Amino acid sequence: MESKKSNTFFLLVSIFIITLTAGCKKDDPDTLYMFGALTFNLPSYTFPGDSILIEASGITKPEEDSIVYTFQGKHFTPDSIVARSAWFTMPDSLGTYTLTLMASAEGYTKSSTSRSTTVIHDVFSVMMEGFIPSGDSIIDPRDNNIYYFKRFGNLDWFIQNLNWNEVGMTYSNIPALGFMMGGLYSWNQALSGDNTPVSPPLPASGLGNGPQGVCPQGWSIPTAEDWADLATAVSGTAMGFFDPWNGLGEIFALDARVNGNKVWMYHPDNEKTNTTGWNALPAGYAILSGDTFSGYGQTSFWWAACADGNQGYYRLIHYAVDRFSCAATDKSSVFASVRCVRKAGDNSQSD
Repeated sequence: MESKKSNTFFLLVSIFIITLTAGCKKDDPDTLYMFGALTFNLPSYTFPGDSILIEASGITKPEEDSIVYTFQGKHFTPDSIVARSAWFTMPDSLGTYTLTLMASAEGYTKSSTSRSTTVIHDVFSVMMEGFIPSGDSIIDPRDNNIYYFKRFGNLDWFIQNLNWNEVGMTYSNIPALGFMMGGLYSWNQALSGDNTPVSPPLPASGLGNGPQGVCPQGWSIPTAEDWADLATAVSGTAMGFFDPWNGLGEIFALDARVNGNKVWMYHPDNEKTNTTGWNALPAGYAILSGDTFSGYGQTSFWWAACADGNQGYYRLIHYAVDRFSCAATDKSSVFASVRCVRKAGDNSQSD
């Protein structure tokens, strides 16, 4: 009995000593941590075989010349390289791929980060699952982009967003998103075709008489009258530009997918039936020359060639609302989507 008590006592003492030793153990005094947030510039969307210069950044300590950067990513070319910056070729197959970057330096703990890119098809009508091309299209002679159009009422309308990159920007400055969602332009850019401020008076009234702006030759930015003609044609009821267009948002919105993933967020109040074939997509918008991007997957704005002082009008669809609403915002600091129109049957821009 005494032997058992003695053994138990020594066992407890041993555990206490081990615990005390572990509790008193200090971190290695020579361990240093890197300052800053490691990052690199892999776009969230790319095309098969794209060649992109990717550069590491963000670490402020230790000194740059003492850091070793290592990129690794299966399916990228190269799939592993030690360099601060390097050209990478994107995978050839559609899908989402991850590239990892590790930074190491003698005497410092390692830092690592990963980013993913989704490789998408480079033809809009193939990329955008659910999009049904109309029987009519044009080739923009400025850049050879193809745009499908459809007649609504008295006008032909683009059934996809304009993507002309001489002015404006793409969402998050990602070129592939321009092909997917179109470009983003300020009201002034949309109506002038450059960065020139536009002041009233605007072009004379009459359908299809808006300014060409950023649109191809023979096409124009839709006026308030053009927009009203669209709503009237689709609803079968006379509607004005400033009406709320209740119920029209969901029949103009396309519940599309890219690589099998929905592009619109879901909400039961907007089923996105796209029965009109207008194909509204959630391109989002930009503010302050691209300092801020917002709304991708949730909303989209389309400019109208009408204004109130420093405010330009636009129509918008939100994923959770069935309306195709009207609003106004600053002419120069907000960047939104563009649809182009022309008088039905006007072939001044060859098809």
